[in-house]
Amino acid sequence: MRHLNSAAVRLAALIALLATTLASSAWSQTPFSMEVKPEYLKEVLPIAETFSEKEGGEAPVWRGYRNNAETGVQEQVGFVYLTDDYPPEQRGYAGPIDMLVGMDMNGVVTSMKVLDYYESYLFSRGDFIDDSVFLSQFRRKPITDQFRLDVDIDGLSSATATSAAMSRSVGEVSRRVARAYLNFGAGTEEEQMTIDNTRALLEPYSWQDLIDQGVIRQTTLKSAEGADIVLAVTYIGKRAIGEFMVGKEAFELAEADATFRSGGGAILLLAPSGPGAGSGFRQFPMSMQQGDIVRRVAGTRFGNAGMATEGLVAGNANYAVSLTVHPDFDVTQPFNLIYHTPGGAGDVALEYQVTGVGLTLARGEPVLSEEQLLEARLVDASFFERLRLAPPWGVVPWVDVILLSILLGFVMAAFLSKNAMLRWGTMTATMLYLGFYKNGFLSVSHIANVIKMGPEMITNNLPTLMIVVFTLITTLIWGRVFCSSLCPFGAVQDFIARFAPKKWQLKVPQKLHDNALYIKYGILALILGTASVNANASIFQYFEPFGTLFFLSPSVVLWAILLVILAACVVVERFYCRYVCPLGAALAILALVSPLRIKRVPQCSTCKVCEQACPTGAIRREAIDFKECVRCDVCETKLIEKAGTCRHSMDEIERRRKTKQNIPVVNIVEPVSA
Repeated sequence: MRHLNSAAVRLAALIALLATTLASSAWSQTPFSMEVKPEYLKEVLPIAETFSEKEGGEAPVWRGYRNNAETGVQEQVGFVYLTDDYPPEQRGYAGPIDMLVGMDMNGVVTSMKVLDYYESYLFSRGDFIDDSVFLSQFRRKPITDQFRLDVDIDGLSSATATSAAMSRSVGEVSRRVARAYLNFGAGTEEEQMTIDNTRALLEPYSWQDLIDQGVIRQTTLKSAEGADIVLAVTYIGKRAIGEFMVGKEAFELAEADATFRSGGGAILLLAPSGPGAGSGFRQFPMSMQQGDIVRRVAGTRFGNAGMATEGLVAGNANYAVSLTVHPDFDVTQPFNLIYHTPGGAGDVALEYQVTGVGLTLARGEPVLSEEQLLEARLVDASFFERLRLAPPWGVVPWVDVILLSILLGFVMAAFLSKNAMLRWGTMTATMLYLGFYKNGFLSVSHIANVIKMGPEMITNNLPTLMIVVFTLITTLIWGRVFCSSLCPFGAVQDFIARFAPKKWQLKVPQKLHDNALYIKYGILALILGTASVNANASIFQYFEPFGTLFFLSPSVVLWAILLVILAACVVVERFYCRYVCPLGAALAILALVSPLRIKRVPQCSTCKVCEQACPTGAIRREAIDFKECVRCDVCETKLIEKAGTCRHSMDEIERRRKTKQNIPVVNIVEPVSA
């Protein structure tokens, strides 16, 4: 008892020290309030000196102003707006994330600030969105970017749904504000969608990539002086592709030439390069042929498409020329562009076919993103086709899947082989990888969130789905295998029991133990009942201290709870599993139907070796309270190795009993079924 008192004093001192340290730092930088303070406006639009009152209407904003140093006149420098004002809001893992965003007059997001959010991780990890590296990616970001997770934005660790929702929300709302006030993408929603999707589809490719794909065709010509001219040809007939190829100003010039000089029509880009391009291509002696139709290209059909300093053409041509196609030609069909070499040295014909996104634009059809194309394919797809085309977990994180598969394999190998060394190695890997590194452990919060928002809270993450499926299958067949080898906090408790002084451990009185077992079932009912009644209420973090440990929560209260439970685990083996764990309670209910239980033999009716060794107190001689068993292999190993009474035959055991107790020899009992 003196040792226990000394340990309690040390534990109290540690809790006090931890509380003092954590209390000195703020819980979060997120205000968790929708009140917009003046300093918040300045924070997201730092170039502004003053701000207007909030304007209402369909696009509510604050306008930011600054005095022009040269003219002394106040000028507008940007807008500030709330994502909450632009429904429908993007939902994160457990709800919408409300943000304040700043944007300058050039359509560049200057910064953003999270005002309020409700996410399950918040309660164990603290304000995990307040990550300077993650938030800095939204500074000086043009709204022409697609704000795609893992492409334009690197997400928060273990918070894919939250990161994706924030990225989409900032991008979409900013473009809506720009359309309302900056004439951004003037036109219909479909036209703007086409522009955005065209850019997103073309951006990954270089000039050479598009040549290789046939989007750009090129040939070598000769100037009058005999110098080589490399002529590249591609379609730029719509703004979505024209601005990408030659830049905004150059395309507007080319479009104006096509309209006013040539009477309109499809526009081709001619991009000459090489030693002869400087002067040898100036005469444009060309014809076009499609089938039996041949037309000489008049000089008015050529226009200026810039000096090849902007867009994808920059650095790939000496200058850019626009060619307005004669109305007799169908630009969606193949045609020949014929160059008549000055001096009659021979014609050069280039066969051209508009392809890819250019062909879609030339046909007047909307350009769909990969996601929209997939949605269209899924409309009439079968279940298995949908699963193949669009698995709910999205892009497969192959490294995580492979490592997790290896870990699950080791869990099963350790369980089936009953190899103690392999099991301890597996528990170490579980604790370090799933616990501290990936934060990939299961929690009763997964059950609560399925109640609130449906199974997609699990199915949208393949590693999590793998753990859930593995846990359900093994529990239904063998019992709580998860608790024995795949639970990081179970591993922590086993290590405590292994290395804590044995003299500190206490035997819980049987009656108290039997009654205390049901506390965890009450906790499970409380958590799930609360989630069912109030979707915004969350209390699981107070009963699952492993979130505090592995997420390094900043909450003093949660750390105090964790330390109390760890101290209890020092004196009562697997204390948390026995009396507190709500996830263990849920798995215990499933284990009631498990068919492959631990075998019992006649010797078990007279032996207490396994009962005394059981870490959860689930054994009473030959009887096992299987819902409380965590399949730790202790009793099964003793049975296999014939430790204790198992090594003796029942005849010998009965003889010893008769000798010791002076009672008649009883008949040998039949084996007790599982």
